[in-house]
Amino acid sequence: MNSATISTKGQLVIPNRIRRALHLQAGDRVSFSLEGDRLSLQREQPKRARLVRGKFGRPVLVAPPGAPPMTPDRVKAILNELP
Repeated sequence: MNSATISTKGQLVIPNRIRRALHLQAGDRVSFSLEGDRLSLQREQPKRARLVRGKFGRPVLVAPPGAPPMTPDRVKAILNELP
């Protein structure tokens, strides 16, 4: 079990092992809930696509859950709709 200390401002640092397991990055939103005397933390699912750093440090656009797949034909159709 990991532990952390709450600061005088009520801030808490999430241990690196937990951040990696939940794929948390700076700017991500999390939600908290009480389950009896336990605090539960959950990463909120983004509602929009977002840029993240890929395996080699390059920016990669990640679609939100439930988004339709982006095929080359779909990208061309979207670009053709632009003015």
